[in-house]
Amino acid sequence: MSFVWYSGVVFVAVLTAALVRRASCRSPPSPPVTGKKNTVLFLTDCAHGLSKVHVATTLALLQKYPSVDIHYASFPMLKGELQRVSDAANSKSAEARPIQWHELRGPSFIAAAMRTWGDATGLIAPPGVAGSEKLLRDFELVASPWTADELWDLYCQMKELIERIDPAVVVLDSMLRPAMDVSRSLNRTRVVLSPNALTDVLAGMQPWGAPFWKYPALGSGFPFPLPWRLVLANVYLQLRLIYGVVFSPALAAKRRFLSDKGVRDPMPLVDVKFPEAPWISMAFPEAGLPLDFIPSHVMPVGPIVLDVATADKQDEELASWLKRAPTVLVNLGSAVEYDERMAREMAGALATVLESTNTQVLWKLQKACEFSDGALEPVEEHIKSGRLRIESWLDVDPVSLLQTGDIILSVHHGGANCYHEAILTGVPQVILPLWVDLYNFAQIAEYLGVGIWPGKDTAPMWYAEVLSDGFVRALTGESSVAMKKRARELEAVARRYGEVAGHT
Repeated sequence: MSFVWYSGVVFVAVLTAALVRRASCRSPPSPPVTGKKNTVLFLTDCAHGLSKVHVATTLALLQKYPSVDIHYASFPMLKGELQRVSDAANSKSAEARPIQWHELRGPSFIAAAMRTWGDATGLIAPPGVAGSEKLLRDFELVASPWTADELWDLYCQMKELIERIDPAVVVLDSMLRPAMDVSRSLNRTRVVLSPNALTDVLAGMQPWGAPFWKYPALGSGFPFPLPWRLVLANVYLQLRLIYGVVFSPALAAKRRFLSDKGVRDPMPLVDVKFPEAPWISMAFPEAGLPLDFIPSHVMPVGPIVLDVATADKQDEELASWLKRAPTVLVNLGSAVEYDERMAREMAGALATVLESTNTQVLWKLQKACEFSDGALEPVEEHIKSGRLRIESWLDVDPVSLLQTGDIILSVHHGGANCYHEAILTGVPQVILPLWVDLYNFAQIAEYLGVGIWPGKDTAPMWYAEVLSDGFVRALTGESSVAMKKRARELEAVARRYGEVAGHT
């Protein structure tokens, strides 16, 4: 055991020294190229969880600065959402210019990853050591799900766009690696917009080896503060991940391919290390784990949410239904799909909630496959009475529902957008994570006292009895009162960020 600890410390020391030496040898960056004034180019993936902060930012820009010329390049799935935002901005100000859409050819991030995962269930993995093998495979995939040829093709498409549009600034999604590479290679004025927790981005930059003994490893689900009994397991997870990524043959081959094509420093391990590219984060310190160091170019601005109109303007009938009783919103994001077992367990849990409280439930149920209505048998009577409403998709922006004041509990999967939307609106949370970064937000919510993670001992499996216990604790009793109080406190902090940044 002492050998593992010693060898780990030596490995980290050598790796850190190599990275520092490489950074010190890099020549100071030349002034970035700034193009046409009042022209912005967004380069993002189309996945809702990745692009929502960018789409929300386009709306804010159009509302506050209608003369800005916004260009948006992404994959086909996002086109309709951009049109909705553009129309909403134009309805409020005739001066707002329409968003100019540029469609990228080739597989999106999610489409490329799904060649390995198959569907969303391919992401599901247990937290901690039990899921470490899959985490390592997934992390390599997430770092670059595209083939080398696809990376180069996307790089060339975006290079042509940047040179033709000549924007004053390029706004980036850190998961769209070709966009990060091309904007850096061309030395364009650029910013990165990130929905991620600050610890996900900055834990590795904290002093005194904090990622190993202080902060839970990515996907571990370990609590914070990290108990001493879990430190060795945490060190193991961190070292396994670092080693796997640094010495990945697949990633190394892609880097060589791009370097041979003339791409400068392709696919760096740490994108946030470049101070010439401001990193704008909707996470903020008070809503995350405490950090000792935040670089000056990393700017926490508070929740960046998409809210095109009030809920009653988006769906009058649904907004009216919400007024009938205090409502629990069950919305596990855009990626999570239910199989029959998951739906049956959730239905059983919701039946208990509806029988023991005076609430009603709005449940967004996306099916992974067709299954019989028998899975919903526990809640049949509540569906007939109208106390349980099931929708396959919500046509209302989730934050608009939370803004009504009629939602008293947000049940979600631990996605960054769901988490920060609940923080901004002061709504307590129950988090049901199924993979990697989702586990991080679940333990952050518990640490801050704004949420409950029921079933952490059986994750990622759900069981009705455990779920219902968590739901009822969040809705009744002393724990519910404490969560509501803490949620309102963080809401006040989040809104102060909005008053300064003008983005909420």
